[in-house]
Amino acid sequence: MKLPSLPKKMGRRHRPTLGLDIGSHAIKLVEFTGTGADRTIRRIGRALIPDKAIMDGSIKEPEKVAAVLKALLNNCQPRLRHASTSIAGYSVIVKKITVPYGDEQEIEDNLIFEAEKYVPFEIEEVYVDFHIVERSNSEEERSTQIFLVAAKREIVDEYATLIHEVGLTPAVIDVDAFALGNAFEGAFGGISEPVALVDIGAQKTNLNVVSNGTSLFARDMAFGGYQLTETIQEATGLNFIEAERVKIAGTRDKALYKDVEAACNQLCTLWAEELKKALDFCRHNSQPDEQPTHIFLSGGAALLGGLDRLFSEGTGLPVKIFDPFRSLKTDKDIDPEYCKSIAPQMALAAGLAMRTIDR
Repeated sequence: MKLPSLPKKMGRRHRPTLGLDIGSHAIKLVEFTGTGADRTIRRIGRALIPDKAIMDGSIKEPEKVAAVLKALLNNCQPRLRHASTSIAGYSVIVKKITVPYGDEQEIEDNLIFEAEKYVPFEIEEVYVDFHIVERSNSEEERSTQIFLVAAKREIVDEYATLIHEVGLTPAVIDVDAFALGNAFEGAFGGISEPVALVDIGAQKTNLNVVSNGTSLFARDMAFGGYQLTETIQEATGLNFIEAERVKIAGTRDKALYKDVEAACNQLCTLWAEELKKALDFCRHNSQPDEQPTHIFLSGGAALLGGLDRLFSEGTGLPVKIFDPFRSLKTDKDIDPEYCKSIAPQMALAAGLAMRTIDR
């Protein structure tokens, strides 16, 4: 019942993998060459998927999603054939717990027993894995703090099958929040002060509080870019496609802009309140030196005008836009300005492309 491909040590080993962020709105692809400071963006691309082809993290129309992914692969022509992707949402449980074992093998041997205490699904329905956070230094008490991860088998198998069907080999099935943390570590290294990473997707938002390359707190929140589109529809009477276009490109119609701005500000203020609740919960359950001092914002909605200001006002923390490519070189065939323009949307794909596997 173990999820073999979830990396316990944040996945850095030998063989590089192709990063595929398969979201409910678009598929994003990132391929790197080299490692560390020598890492170079060799291939990057994104492609929209049909509306409702992926809902709540489940692939409802696999043929359509596979067709989009095949077209993206044909367009980008990546060299790597081992792919990493990630999942999140209701089908994934990530919980920090303390187990009475000091040895990694002991944890692995007893993981099912421990998972049954916390997982709200039948244990036969999930893959389980763990990531070690901290071992006790006490000689009297052998214990280890871990992130317990449980993912529904049917969801993991959907994504693994999709990757197989387009001619790739699934190497890592990760969790969105951990992929986001990996992207941040790749961009900034092991920053000692805790920061909150917030990635706003189409249907959900991932929060990961990290420090020194370690995840301290992870949570999914049920808001995303589709809510903005629906809010614009309700406020203006536009259809979905028109509302989506206004959300992305704006409008020169002053009256329409005023209605859109008011509706979006109201919704984003509610988002900020939800984020503050999650951060308050994190603060109440952590040590003073584990509380975030900044927010780094990514995802499709990250560049929405004024969102960083609303989040800063709502949470009381400085907010910066996260660029996962900030210190990376680009291949001669890649436009650096294009990379910069889409960088916040590519955070998960970048973190996944930094995963490696054993040769």
